[in-house]
Amino acid sequence: MLLIMTMGGVLASFMYALTQNSHINFLTRRSSCDSCDRTLNVIDLIPVVGFLINRGRCKACNTKISINYFFVELIMISLFLLPTITPLAYDNLVLYYLLVSILIPLSIYDYETMLIPLHMLLILLVTGLFLTNFINFDPFLDLIIVGLLHIFYFILKDKIGYGDIQLFSVLTVITPLDFFIFSFLFTYIIGGIAVIVLDLISKKRLVKVPLVPFIATSLIITFFLYIDYNDIYFGGHL
Repeated sequence: MLLIMTMGGVLASFMYALTQNSHINFLTRRSSCDSCDRTLNVIDLIPVVGFLINRGRCKACNTKISINYFFVELIMISLFLLPTITPLAYDNLVLYYLLVSILIPLSIYDYETMLIPLHMLLILLVTGLFLTNFINFDPFLDLIIVGLLHIFYFILKDKIGYGDIQLFSVLTVITPLDFFIFSFLFTYIIGGIAVIVLDLISKKRLVKVPLVPFIATSLIITFFLYIDYNDIYFGGHL
C-alpha cells in the first residue's frame, strides 16, 4: 500500500509538471524551483509531505509553491489507493491507473487555464494503445464516433472546446465502446448538475466551465459502476 501511495504521489507531481512543459529538456533536467532554480532535495520531493514541511514555500527564495501540486498529489494518492479498498467493476487496473495519472493533472490544468495541451493527448493515445494492446481499437466504429464528436463540436462549438473533442476522440480509441458511451453521457449529466449548482451560488454568471474535471470524474465512476450501468441500460448482455 505504501508503494502504491508513493507511486501515485510521484506520478502526480511529474505528470502535472509535464502538463505544463512540452519541451524535451523537461525529461532530462533536475527538479527545481520555478522562481529561483534551486535544485529540490529528497525531502522537497516527497509527495504531500514535502509541501507541508515547507509550508508551501521554496526554502531558498520563500516564493509560494502552487497549491495545485498539493491537490494533484493528494487526489492521485487517494485514487491510486481506491481500487485496493473497493474493487473495480471494469477490472482493468492498467487502464484505470493510466487514465487517473493523466486526467487528474490535466483536470487541474484545465481548471486553471481552460486549455488541454496537445502533447498530453498524444501521450495518452500512444500509451493507451500500447498498454491495452489495441484491444479496444475498432477502426470502423471509432471513426464513426470521432466523426459524430466533430459534428457535435460544429453544432455546439460556442459551448465546448475543441480540446475536449480531441480528448473524447482519444478516449474512444483506448476504451471499450460501451464504457466510452457511459462515460460520455455521465460527463454531461455530472457537469450539468455541477454547473446548475455553481450558477446558483456564484455571484457572476458562468461563461466557460472546464470539462476535463467532469470527464475524469465520469470515467472514474464508470470504472466502479460499469456492471450497474450495463445492467440498467443493456440488461447485462454487453
